[in-house]
Parts: sequence; structure tokens; C-alpha cells
Amino acid sequence: MQFNLSHFPTEIAILNLPGMILLPRGHLPIHLTEDKYKLLIEDALKSERYVGVVQTDSRAEGEKLFRSGCLGKITTFSEGDDGDYFVILSGVCRFNLLASQETSKPYLIHSVSYETFSFDVYEERENEIEREKLLDLVKAYFLSSDLTANWDEIKLASNERLISSLTLLCPFDPQEKQALLESPTLTERTQMMTALLEIAFLRNSQASWFKH
Repeated sequence: MQFNLSHFPTEIAILNLPGMILLPRGHLPIHLTEDKYKLLIEDALKSERYVGVVQTDSRAEGEKLFRSGCLGKITTFSEGDDGDYFVILSGVCRFNLLASQETSKPYLIHSVSYETFSFDVYEERENEIEREKLLDLVKAYFLSSDLTANWDEIKLASNERLISSLTLLCPFDPQEKQALLESPTLTERTQMMTALLEIAFLRNSQASWFKH
């Protein structure tokens, strides 16, 4: 499905949670307990179901945000018996934050620009060489982390889907996740993920060596 940038909202409610990013065509499951975020979801469900996902920069004081995030659309919503919300967001297009908007809402609303990432609305072709490197590193990382995986499913998954899943699964820090988000193209994002997995694999190997 293709999108026209003019159809995207230029002012969006921001779901800002530490260490949580959404990538184009990725899926982000979220469990929400805070009232302000529950209200954000309720308001989004009354309109076009769009939400902006931006990480909070833990290096800064207060609720300072990273400069870029991703527009998500609520594709699944349910409410638990205790009133918690369970939501799945589907990634649409990345954006840069512009000005924050003064409102009476308890959550943040920002004006945004999609121009830098306008190519997100088109699916990119995969680089086979980069894919082989990525799969090799995924296997090495999983083995070093004692993680099990369905390799048949992994081999069938696109790079884009695989990177989105790894971003949720792997314990990357917020700056590393932001580097993935801001990697312009799928090839560059694949290279970034490969580099991060190499670092994580080396950390696991060193930790295992010291244990012995």
C-alpha cells in the first residue's frame, strides 16, 4: 500500500517511552498503564488512529526527545480486565520533530516534517550481500546469547521485518536504537544492525570468557 505524504498529519500526539522505537512497516506491541498515554490512544482512536513514536533521550534532563521518530497507525487495540491498554502500532513513515504545541492535553503534541524520509512510503529492494552478513551475525548473536529461534521463519523474513524484530528483542541502548531509526536507507539500516550485532556478540563472548 502506498501513501501520499500530504495525507499524513502535520501535528501528532507523541508516545515517548524510553528505549521504544518504531520502524517503517514494522510492528510495535505496547502495554500502556499511564493515564496520559491511555488518553492519547483514546483520542487517536477517535480520529485517524495515528500516533508518533519518539524515544526519550535518557542523557538529557526531563522529557527531552530525540529529534526523529516514526508515525504509527493503531492496527490492534484491546483493554485488559485491569484497565490496561494493549496496542499494536504499524510503522508508516519517519519524521523530524519541529515545534511542540501548547495544548491542554497531558501528553505531548508536536508539529513534524516527513520530507527527509519521504522514501519510506516505498518499499526498498534488499541488498543480498548485506542480507547474508546480517543472517550470519544473527545466528552468532543468538548462539552467544543462548536464544532459540525459528530459523525457517527468519530465512523467510525480509530484512526490514527482521531488523524491526531484532530492534525489539535485542538489548540495544537508546542511542543505538536511534542510530537504526535514523539510518536513511534499508541497506544502511541493515549495515547498522550488522555492526550492532557484532558489538553485542563480542560483549557476550568476552563475558563468557571471563566466566571461565
